[in-house]
Amino acid sequence: MSQTVAAGAVLLVRFWVRPDAVDTVLGWLDGGHIAEVMAAPGFRWARRLRLANADAADEDGWPGFAMVYGVESLEHLHRFFKSDAPARFAAERAEKGLDPLVRMAIDWGAAELAIEAAAR
Repeated sequence: MSQTVAAGAVLLVRFWVRPDAVDTVLGWLDGGHIAEVMAAPGFRWARRLRLANADAADEDGWPGFAMVYGVESLEHLHRFFKSDAPARFAAERAEKGLDPLVRMAIDWGAAELAIEAAAR
């Protein structure tokens, strides 16, 4: 298991996928999109979550997921958002016909507190 490198900021992309398209959307993510995002300066780690809480599905029953990216700083995130990457990724989703298959909510912020578990 890889060790997580500290990050000063986090990018959180929550998304819901049409049930019959989960393999297609996750295949796109795993097939290169995550690596492309991680190639941006300052991105340190990424995790994909399959949301399991009772409210994880959206109003239409689409299952919920989240991508969590650890980023060196908010400045790196601002540079990422000002780059051509977000528009390029949106164009790629549209070209591949993914837009009707996924709904997204994007949040980000600075890390304010980190607590490590005590050694056992």
